[in-house]
Amino acid sequence: MLTSPPSSRLLLGSALALALAALPRDVRAQSLRGSQASVDATYDYAREHGLTFHRTSGTVRRAATKGEFVKLVNSANVRVKGVAHPYVLPTTRLFVTRLAAEYRSVCNEPMTVTSAVRPSTRQPRNAVAKSVHPTGLAVDLRKPNGACREWLRERLMELERDELIDATEEFHPPHFHVVVYSAAMQRQRADASTTSSQR
Repeated sequence: MLTSPPSSRLLLGSALALALAALPRDVRAQSLRGSQASVDATYDYAREHGLTFHRTSGTVRRAATKGEFVKLVNSANVRVKGVAHPYVLPTTRLFVTRLAAEYRSVCNEPMTVTSAVRPSTRQPRNAVAKSVHPTGLAVDLRKPNGACREWLRERLMELERDELIDATEEFHPPHFHVVVYSAAMQRQRADASTTSSQR
């Protein structure tokens, strides 16, 4: 919820409108509807990249100790709320960190993560059988209100078009489910390092 004074809210609304208008037209025409094909694609991606589907909290903790997972922590840009296992793959955390910085610059509030790695024996009733949460690829993001929700929805669609993520808008409970393609993030990080070293 935005707590800025009325004048700041007007400025924020204008900034959000400009940010949304600047997105390519084809991005605005997309949606974040889930599908069985999307579930199958992300599951196959995890299997093809040799990721471990962790079954228990114990194996998640051991993976974190070994450095397979990194921890999501609260910061000025990120709020970790009600997350039993606040661990993800390093590339997933990199994605969350970058997106949260953008989100805060637009919405003047931290982005909230409500789920991270989730062992297969601790999946909720509405989870799909091929969930990739046990691998640390995925996070769930709380849906903000108003214009910030629209901005986040549009930004996720843009990133999905760039094939960095697979995102689904969920309604029960309301959140954005985001699978981060680790290989794509690694390439992006390598490209950024190369560009920086050439300056």
